[in-house]
Amino acid sequence: MTGPDLGSDIGASYDAASDAWRVGPARMYARLADAMAGLAPVDLADATALDAGAGTGVAGDALRRRGARSVVAVDLAHGMLAGSRSPAAVGDLTRLPFRDGSFDLAAAAFSINHFEDPTPVLVELRRVAGALLASVFAPGWTHPAKDAVEAVMVSHGFVPPDWYVTFKAGGGDGEPGPAELVAYAEAAGFSSAEATTIEVDTGLREPRDLVSWRLGMAHTAPYAATLPPAELDLARREAEEAVAGMPPLVVRMVVLGARR
Repeated sequence: MTGPDLGSDIGASYDAASDAWRVGPARMYARLADAMAGLAPVDLADATALDAGAGTGVAGDALRRRGARSVVAVDLAHGMLAGSRSPAAVGDLTRLPFRDGSFDLAAAAFSINHFEDPTPVLVELRRVAGALLASVFAPGWTHPAKDAVEAVMVSHGFVPPDWYVTFKAGGGDGEPGPAELVAYAEAAGFSSAEATTIEVDTGLREPRDLVSWRLGMAHTAPYAATLPPAELDLARREAEEAVAGMPPLVVRMVVLGARR
């Protein structure tokens, strides 16, 4: 992510995608958040936590299930936060609206990879929390449903938004890897950091689930919502045919744990 204009575009896209996200991608991210929470670098029992780049709040939910006493969510997109079960604030991860040392743990589930250089974000998370838990997609990980569903949508007039093109060009969906994450954390001032690569079965197997995952993403959902209902139904059927027989959605991701 580079500059306030691009950040505003991303926030607007996630706002517009919020309803579709809850019935599609949120299912995947909830499984990933639970796996991430299991690798927290601090004891979560009675902990206070920040869900940084919270979206609909699935990471906060996972932290509470593992004992966190309180969770506060922050995200650029107000529409996404409307689904959070935590107290929430609209905010930029590079300028968090919290005092120094407000939390025991800052959890950033698939949010720091939105930045070409996440160091300023990690510095800010270190300012407000004593420990960090973060996740990104592993380098090279993908699933064939991504290209298949997007190709169907392109045939129905979809053009990827500029912010998404910029994000992909900057290495989104695969960077940084474990060594890079540790280096970023150390550059941000964390005294200890460890990154682990794991695979998570998200439970998404059926064609309709894979299609809902892709059509609920922030770069596709706003366009899908503009299609007449009959055309959207047709696009869904075509997409489900395109992904039929594809493997279940098993995500390879990198989890970073760090302490001040």
